[in-house]
Amino acid sequence: MKISEVFATDFDTDIENIMFDSRKPCPASIFFAMKGKINDGHNFIDMAINNGARCIVYTDEINKSDDEVCYIKVEDATKAYISFCKAFYGDPLGKMNVIGITGTNGKTTIAWIIRSIIAHFEKCGYIGTMGYYYGQEVKDSKMWLTTPKPDELLRIGKEMLDEGCKTLVLEASSEGLATRRLEQVSFSTAVFNNLSGDHFDVHGDMESYFKAKCLLFEMLKDDGKAIINIDDEYGQRLMDICKARKITYGIDNKADYQAKDLKLFNDHSEFDLVYDEKTYHIVTDALARFNVYNLLAVIAVLNENGYSIDSILPYLTKVEMTPGRLQMIKAGQDFNVVVDFAFTPNSFAKVFDFAESITQKGKKIIAVFGAAGDRDHKRRPGTAAIADERADEVILSYDDPSTEDMMEILINLKSYFKRLDPEIILDRIEAIDKAISLAQSGDTILLLGKGSDRFFLCKEGRVPYISDEEAALKAIAKKMEKNEGKA
Repeated sequence: MKISEVFATDFDTDIENIMFDSRKPCPASIFFAMKGKINDGHNFIDMAINNGARCIVYTDEINKSDDEVCYIKVEDATKAYISFCKAFYGDPLGKMNVIGITGTNGKTTIAWIIRSIIAHFEKCGYIGTMGYYYGQEVKDSKMWLTTPKPDELLRIGKEMLDEGCKTLVLEASSEGLATRRLEQVSFSTAVFNNLSGDHFDVHGDMESYFKAKCLLFEMLKDDGKAIINIDDEYGQRLMDICKARKITYGIDNKADYQAKDLKLFNDHSEFDLVYDEKTYHIVTDALARFNVYNLLAVIAVLNENGYSIDSILPYLTKVEMTPGRLQMIKAGQDFNVVVDFAFTPNSFAKVFDFAESITQKGKKIIAVFGAAGDRDHKRRPGTAAIADERADEVILSYDDPSTEDMMEILINLKSYFKRLDPEIILDRIEAIDKAISLAQSGDTILLLGKGSDRFFLCKEGRVPYISDEEAALKAIAKKMEKNEGKA
């Protein structure tokens, strides 16, 4: 497109790409000199020109060294970047029904289930922690972010729109909201699931974290719907400040969508859904109390977007759960193996609640986990304290070290244990094999932190990993083969 279609300039420059990384060749591109927490794009203008930028959008005074380059000064480079992205991709999200999900825990599960159920009726897209999806396979997000940056978000949105998707379900992370990645999106529906201490490395404190989440509800259309967990204390606060039409869900407090007579088992859950003075008995393979909250959010979103409860009931019995979220690994063994993405104190507590509910008295809970580098270090004492109190044995192992040394992370994590003396096994596959070798009939093994990830984030980038599921299956097969040999 011509640069003059978006900016007031006499330059008749053709722009074919949006340059995000000035270090990489990107011909016929536009570069926005935006200021981040660490880097200032103004410092990389010359590099951007050398790598193909034909237009530079900036805010500070610069040296205009190339007569063939179009220089455009603006007050807000981020705002200009977002406006250009919308024009470049034809504002695809403005032509779709966009549903945003936020909360400390449950975003991925809620978004994934909503997409899977809508897909029975029409094409539906998903963008979030899993990558992006609208057809037969999950595709990786190039930025490796829960909420992609505007140019990638709109590129993916256009791809989905061209494929016939009418609805997009989007995970709205607090960092994505705070850094304005979603500023170009108008949401028809926004969900607030819960809030607990996390991401202080980004937001600093709980109040700033909450305010970042609230931004999603300011992005609702005039007739948009705010769907809020009324049992969460921050959900109750949001009720007081949100100006959109509010719809509630919950278990303990009276809500528009309320679960009553909840019964939890190790292979299914049952509850009565009360909505509009009608009662629907739900039997679902979604496990644990926190997944009942997730399912209530799903039901509310779908019903408020035109899918009647009666029409979606058949799809609630066997839910397409997100891989790596409270995933039971069953390979004929007589003990429980659970894979979960949990990496915060709050999510640890919920997974241990579930583990205790399926583990008979006198049987052991054995946990394998680590901690990520370059993230909120305040998580480590909390996750360690929960495991120290509630596990019978703990093995600390590899996670996502990023730029830190993994062994130093694990030694630091171990220092927070008071009751237990965790073993450190750096190789995660070996650690999982050891945990499963220790398991006796009726025990529960928890593999926490990686979920369905098939990589480790290291300083050199993504390093391939077979996944906790595959590692567990191999270890179970090895154990069962060994036991058969003894028989």
